Parts: sequence; C-alpha cells; structure tokens
Amino acid sequence: MGNMMDNLLVRSLTSKSKGRVDDIAPPSPVKAPDDDETDKAEGEESPMMETVRSKCITQLLLLGAIDSIQKRYWSRLKATQQIAIMDILLSLLEFASSYNSPSNFRTRMHHIPLERPPLNLLRQELVGTTIYLDILHKSTVEQDKIDSIEETNGLNVESGDQEKIKYLAEGKLVSFCGQILKEASVLQPSTGEAASADIHRVLDLRAPVIVKVLKGMCIMDAQIFRRHLKEFYPLITKLICCDQMDVRGALGDLFSKQLTPLMP
Repeated sequence: MGNMMDNLLVRSLTSKSKGRVDDIAPPSPVKAPDDDETDKAEGEESPMMETVRSKCITQLLLLGAIDSIQKRYWSRLKATQQIAIMDILLSLLEFASSYNSPSNFRTRMHHIPLERPPLNLLRQELVGTTIYLDILHKSTVEQDKIDSIEETNGLNVESGDQEKIKYLAEGKLVSFCGQILKEASVLQPSTGEAASADIHRVLDLRAPVIVKVLKGMCIMDAQIFRRHLKEFYPLITKLICCDQMDVRGALGDLFSKQLTPLMP
C-alpha cells in the first residue's frame, strides 16, 4: 500500500504546470510577467515543495507501518505504546489537515485555473483519519473484545491501564470528530444564502474526510455518543442542508443509527 500511496502523492504534488505564474492570465494583454520574475518565483517555491514532498512520503510510509501494527498487534502493545501511537497519528493528521485547511485551499485556488484542483494532502489525511478512528474505536467500542484477546494470549494488562486508555481514547475521539464537524459547519452558508464558488469547492474537496468521520460516529459507542450529544448536535444540524450528497447520506445513517434510538 505504501508504494502505491507514494506514487499517487508524488504525481499529485508534481502535477502543477511548469510556469505557475503564467496560469494567472493578466486582466489585459498589456504586459506579461518577466521571465526573471517567473524564474525567481519558481526558485522560491521549489525548496518548499521539495520539503513538503519528502515529509509526505515519509509520513505515508509511517502511516502504512502504523496501520499494519494496529491491525495485527494492537492487543499486545503496552498502554504507553498505544498512547504513543495515538499521539503520532494525531500529529500526522494535524500536519495534513493544516495544509488542507479551508483558508489554505482558498488561497491556492486563486493561483490556478478553475478546472484544476489545488495542491492538497487529502489522500494522506483520509488514510490517517481511517487509521486514527480504527484505533480509537478499538480502545472504546471493542474494549471487551480486546480484553478477551489479551487474556487468551496470556498478557497481564492492569485494569487501571485499560481504564486510562479507554478514557483517553474517548476524549480524543470526541475532540477529533467535533473538530472536523465544526470546520465543516462553519463553512455552511446561512439559511437562504448561497455558498460562494470557493467555499463550495472547498466543501467538495473536504467531503470524503467529513463522510469518513460521520461514518465513524455511526459505530461510536452509544453511551459515548449520548454523553456528548450536547456538543455534537448543533454541529450535525448545520450539515443537514449541505450541497454534498454523500455528506447528506452519511448524516442520514448517523441519524438512523445514533439519534433514532434516543427517541421515546
């Protein structure tokens, strides 16, 4: 999986045209940017892109390794090791999500043609989100199953450590889901207003991550969801009228699986 992800990311990050300044047509054919200015801009951007590319490739390899560990050996890790993996994953996600933030997306959109998507790390963020949610669910929803596996393998895990992991994972799960929903809800236009073209494109780009989080909330432990309903509900309701149909579909599943059972 790592090699495939690396190739896709490299192609994504190197897909911009040879002269980025030329992508922005001047309002009138009075004077095109000088070649010296174009070369200077490219020279200034190249080191940054090389740094981002190298860091992304390294992080994609790390994500693949972490995914393999959490699928095969999670129950055999000590509490400190599980916490360390959670923290590493969160730092990788924060790097990708900051690069994919709505403000950064909108800035980059102003320097490329409309038909071309802005440079992004959405694939990295989506993969990281999937693994992160899997780990957090392992530590909350499937805690009893993990305990039985550990007992079968003869591992001595202190009950205090189990409770610590469960409590920590719940906090991280609620915080992460809440942050993604908050970012999405803030971009939603007010009732009767239409979203600008830039915001609509940003929401389209962010939709896969939002859908992944909503689907993760569908299988969230019902007691956890109920405890934090006061935080989730205002954010969820703002997404009901969003234009992204896949987000609406995931939202409908969430209502069906988590909210409907709460009704008398």
